[in-house]
Amino acid sequence: MKESIGYRIRKLREQKDYTQDNMGAELGITAGAYAKIERDETDPSAKRLMQIAEILGVEVSYFFQKTGSNQQMLDKIPNYGIASQQDVEQLGVLIASLRRDIEKIKNELSALRKPKSKK
Repeated sequence: MKESIGYRIRKLREQKDYTQDNMGAELGITAGAYAKIERDETDPSAKRLMQIAEILGVEVSYFFQKTGSNQQMLDKIPNYGIASQQDVEQLGVLIASLRRDIEKIKNELSALRKPKSKK
């Protein structure tokens, strides 16, 4: 069934360039168990569906909306490639930390370059 939850999950996963292995690892299940969700052989629990939505960066309601609405929602979703949103957020924190360190080094170098006053 083209409008199934599994189908929508698969299409979104593919658009994000995630593999079933990536998804299974993020969810703490095997790729085979995850594949069953996409093939509609297993109905995901509400908790599992929430986890999938979080990994893929959508609201759970995405999986239940009409196809036209889904495309509009997809257009608003940032694509991070194979990195998860959490990976991108952690990278942002690291970059901010590096910027602070660089600024500190610049200040220390500036202080070293100033001529010392004679008494």
